[in-house]
Amino acid sequence: MSRVVVFGLGGAIAMTSSPSGGVVPALSAEDLVAAFPGWLRRASRSRSRSRTFGACPGASLSFEDVYALAEAVRQRFTDGADGVVITQGTDTIEETAFLLGLLHACSEPVVVTGAMRNPTLAGADDPANLLAAVQTAAGATARDLGALVVFADEIHAAARVRKTTPPAARATPGPLRGEEDHRAR
Repeated sequence: MSRVVVFGLGGAIAMTSSPSGGVVPALSAEDLVAAFPGWLRRASRSRSRSRTFGACPGASLSFEDVYALAEAVRQRFTDGADGVVITQGTDTIEETAFLLGLLHACSEPVVVTGAMRNPTLAGADDPANLLAAVQTAAGATARDLGALVVFADEIHAAARVRKTTPPAARATPGPLRGEEDHRAR
């Protein structure tokens, strides 16, 4: 069974209702994984651990945040993780993935994902995106591919992904290589 670590940075995937109205990034990585622990483990054939790294909108991430994240990811691989998933806001998902791709020198997969619809909305895409990301990070076929973005059942190379249609749940055009059973091929 693969060991996948899920880091949470905030963004729509971590949003919950605010007492003052609207939504705020308040769900931790632990909350996201705990929302469906058995389902996630069985479907991805992995054991997931989680760590909240921040709780901010994607547009608020700085280079320093991503450098610190890259160091934390490297440490998890040193500790024996087989893959890492990072949940974050989609405003900067491609920039984070690209920078992680430049900073990541290991063969283990680093997968970035997020959500277009926060968990308080009907049709929220966070469970499906998180599951697909964990499955990808747990799979042997994602090794040596560098950083990836997994979104709307598609796998994208970090160097080539771009967000194009913000209101749509499928905001990233075209997969990396396609997928079979939600795994890179």
